[in-house]
Amino acid sequence: MAETFLPLGATEPVGVVALSSPVDRDRFDAGLEALKSLGRPVVVAPNLWDRSALGTTAGEDARRVEGLEAVLDAGARVIVAARGGFGVTRILEALPWERLIREQVVFVGFSDLTALFNPLVAAGGSIQVHGPMVAVGMDRAVSRRRLFDLLEGRLTGRTLFRFAPSDVVRGGCAAGRAIGGNLAVLCSLLGTRFEPEWEGAVLFIEDVGEPLYRLDRLLTHLKTAGRLNRVEAVVSGRLHRCGQVAKRAWARLVAEAVGRPIPIVTGLPFGHGAKNMAFPLGAGVEVDTKGGYLLWRD
Repeated sequence: MAETFLPLGATEPVGVVALSSPVDRDRFDAGLEALKSLGRPVVVAPNLWDRSALGTTAGEDARRVEGLEAVLDAGARVIVAARGGFGVTRILEALPWERLIREQVVFVGFSDLTALFNPLVAAGGSIQVHGPMVAVGMDRAVSRRRLFDLLEGRLTGRTLFRFAPSDVVRGGCAAGRAIGGNLAVLCSLLGTRFEPEWEGAVLFIEDVGEPLYRLDRLLTHLKTAGRLNRVEAVVSGRLHRCGQVAKRAWARLVAEAVGRPIPIVTGLPFGHGAKNMAFPLGAGVEVDTKGGYLLWRD
């Protein structure tokens, strides 16, 4: 499990890759200008504007892997996803895992990138960053500032989130390595060699566009697969475009699925909502519901 995080160097280039769905040019251009305000050179993957024959990904599988390797060859160690959507699970077998681990590559993103973060952390890679992507959230100042603070090393050992008593579904204190991301993508990894290391972890989950019955199904899948019996706490982001009924029922669904007296906190500002506050996956974190905080343990 990853435990180290090397902050972005003063002159170190930042890479941008398109590993998932096709990229919208207008949204990307706005986010790219925002990313450039970090003050580092930006290296963009050559497949950025590609589209696969089926139209579902930013180029065919091999082309997207080649795009990542080109960015690595250009010297980028911190790599921001252009967007999420779909596609990372198709290329997991073909990724240069040994190189990603050896060079301590840090990916930044969320949603579809969940499929890459968790196995990379479990295999001994660097801490990964769940946060805004170039075409999804980078143009929002509050999310961008938080991401830059994390990448430049100003959040290590600091409080990542504060929350109110109304956000606490089940109280308690717990500590463990942060895993997780998008709930639907996590469930797609079960039974594969790419699923997370669940034992003793603090599980972060969020989702978008899922009706109540599908959220229930996803949580039940984790429960019946025995994965929720192995984590120390569950922390949820804010559901986005899931409907008001789902939002009202979410805390109950999570509590029923977990079923154990471990801390559960919901409604934190990460995921597909307007505010997507970056946090480190693979890092040691501590949840204290009495104090109302979630801490990155140095």
